[in-house]
Amino acid sequence: MRVLLVHQSFPSQLIAVLEALEQQGDVELAGIGMNAYARKGLRYRQYSPAPVQPTGDIVIDDLASKATVASGAAAAARALSYDGFVPDIIIAHPGWGEALYLKDLFPRAKLVCYCEYYYLRSGGEVDFDPEFPPASPEILHRMRARNAITLASLDDAEVCVSPTPWQRSTFPELIRPKIEVIHEGIVVPAEVPSGNGALEQAGEGLIVTYAARHLEPHRGFHTFMRALPRLLKENAKVQVRVIGAERGGYGAPPSDGRTWKEVLLAEVGGSLDLSRVQFLGTVERQRYLDLLRRSALHVYLTYPFVLSWSALEVLALGGAMVASDTAPVRDFVESGDGAELVDFFDPRGLSARLKQLLARPAARARLSQRAREIVVERKLTREDGRTGWLRLMSSL
Repeated sequence: MRVLLVHQSFPSQLIAVLEALEQQGDVELAGIGMNAYARKGLRYRQYSPAPVQPTGDIVIDDLASKATVASGAAAAARALSYDGFVPDIIIAHPGWGEALYLKDLFPRAKLVCYCEYYYLRSGGEVDFDPEFPPASPEILHRMRARNAITLASLDDAEVCVSPTPWQRSTFPELIRPKIEVIHEGIVVPAEVPSGNGALEQAGEGLIVTYAARHLEPHRGFHTFMRALPRLLKENAKVQVRVIGAERGGYGAPPSDGRTWKEVLLAEVGGSLDLSRVQFLGTVERQRYLDLLRRSALHVYLTYPFVLSWSALEVLALGGAMVASDTAPVRDFVESGDGAELVDFFDPRGLSARLKQLLARPAARARLSQRAREIVVERKLTREDGRTGWLRLMSSL
């Protein structure tokens, strides 16, 4: 069996199926992505989309960029076929256009699409936060165009996969019967120090952590920052560690050219003891995991959007977590069962819940113990992800 995996940030969410297929002795693997990547036993082709000349129309420009992505992925696929690799199964993320032309090149191949997210005009991230409404109707037009590219690929797919039940629910009802829920899973450490999430760190006090790929409203950065003045004022032992890039993200940046960090520091910085708040930027993985292990409490906030791996990694490490009461967080935890859930829009409520838990080591320890159990019960380990993908592949 020959399997082609396609993802612009290869392997990203396709890591579980890649690992699972590597364990099969009768599978040849190939990959396509934009990034440089090398892995033993994998034929990999990197592509670069052709540059798009901007027109000023965000819908046309977005469609044009996806067309060039589709062409770039197709060119890489042709290169593989010239080398004699013709896939029996293709697994691809349809969101950027990469899957669009693959069935034209390999009509006999079974196509599996990774359904990460379908843009909702209501009930998703676009209309969730009244502080940041869509800047113009063109934003909604662009969402429709993006969904059209996704739907064109899903029409070709024999089966699809979503990582969480809520993410599956964002797709049109007509498509959902095609979609199975298989989370790729996260790597669970074999052992976690006893009392993780409950201890005061020598010389550091009680560490509260926040981690996101980018510091932006989509991941509740504004709510988190607005909760800090009260939290630091009322607990002298608290130290805050913030992980995440200052620029970029899923949502729009501030209109004045500043970063969200600069905007929020201008708003609340005068009330903060900044000697107790460290912005660490993007850190290498081991440092990130070490910090989560030392954290007394982790804060995870999100719009109704794709679930971050970091939320599940905190659970796997036995971390005590305060999270937003939003989808898809509710797919896996309930308030008091695996994490404490709070109103996304309530900084005062967030700081009060953090203060309460920081004063109760036993409560944090209970959350810590339950967190690890939930990862196993909800089949969120990498091994579960590999098993789920293998089952799906065998059905094809």
